[in-house]
Formats: sequence, structure tokens, C-alpha cells
Amino acid sequence: MNIGKRIREIRQRRDMTITDLAEAIGSDAGNISRLETGKQKSFTEDLLGRIAEALAINVNDLFTHNETDYTVHKTSSPVESEQKDGNVFRVEILDVSASAGEGYVSGSDVVDIIHSIVYNAEHAAALFGGRPESAVKVINVRGDSMSGTLEPGDLIFVDVAVRQFDGDGIYVFGFDDKIHVKRLQMVPDRILVLSDNTKYREWAIEKSNEHRFYIYGKVLISQTQEFRRHG
Repeated sequence: MNIGKRIREIRQRRDMTITDLAEAIGSDAGNISRLETGKQKSFTEDLLGRIAEALAINVNDLFTHNETDYTVHKTSSPVESEQKDGNVFRVEILDVSASAGEGYVSGSDVVDIIHSIVYNAEHAAALFGGRPESAVKVINVRGDSMSGTLEPGDLIFVDVAVRQFDGDGIYVFGFDDKIHVKRLQMVPDRILVLSDNTKYREWAIEKSNEHRFYIYGKVLISQTQEFRRHG
């Protein structure tokens, strides 16, 4: 999804100039221009929050969802009727910040924009291979290191029952104080950390640094957050 394009659309509907928006969030027009044109591909949760506030929208409104398949909840309050209905499957956020310690994990590859998604149970069973609610979590991708496979803002659904290397694939993992979304590949005596965006270099998890490495889960599926206007 091109978040910059979405910001520009909403800004223009508000009759705001780039300068107006920049002043409202305490930035400069050049930064807003780079974000809207896609030259700046990474963004922080704080930046999105300030932009959303200036545009008088919820942060969630910078992203899209399909009403027919699921409901995105913008608050942490439980929906009592849904909990009583056995035909729903709630996917909660993968709270990696809490798992890594209090406060924001700087420079991470994920951002918690959506709180939870509720699916029809039958649809969820097909999507997630019959896994229980407790094993599936969702979070948004930040940054472009996996561009070509995962784009900034995409939703990724993670099997959190996988807490160790379980074959080649895309994982959410911690290394020191950063959370990564990368492809992991086993080779003799080490695990390669690969970015699908070729401008990022590969690195490795080895015996000498494996104590700094922790797996939060393995990515099952992803969903693009690209906006398409039909009216």
C-alpha cells in the first residue's frame, strides 16, 4: 500500500496544503512531500499518529479492510456479542513491544496499527489451517526491507506457536532491541537472515550471537493494504 498517496488524498479533501500539514505535525514541507511521493518509504507509529490527528481521522483510516470477510476493531474494548457467538475467530495483535520490554522498540520492522480482526470461524479455518485463535496474531509491516513480498502497511498473520526455527520461511524475530520481519534460511552451522529487497545485505545467526536472537512466530499469510477508489 502507498500510505503517502492515502495521506495526500485525505489532506486534499481537507483543503490542506503540504505546508499546513507539516506545521500541524511539527515537521517541514519537504518531509511531507517525500512521504506523499513515496520517496520516504519508512515511517514510525508516532508519525502516523500525528498525521492522523492533524487530518482528523483515526490512524486505522490510513489503512483499508474488506468488510465482507472481517471486522477491524479500533479500540481495545471486547465486543460482548461476538465473544458469546461461537462462530467467530478473533485475531489479536502480536504485541512484540510488550514481549520485548516496556516502551517502543526502536527501528523495528513492525507497527501496531490494528488492534484485532474478527473473522467468520469457517473462513478463519480455511485461512489459518485450523489453528486455534491463541496461535494466530496479526501486525502491520513497517519499512521496505521485504519489498516485493511485503510492503509497508501490509498485514502479516503470524503463527506464534512457532518459537524456534521451523524450516525456511519468513519469521518475526527479535535481535537485541529490534524486531525484524525477515526470511530465515538454514545453512550449515548458521541461519541466514535475508531481505527480499536486494538493497539490504544478508547477515547470519550463529553460535556466537544466538543468545541475542528470539523468534516470536512464523509468518503464515499476508494481506496487502493497497487502496483502490471506485467512486
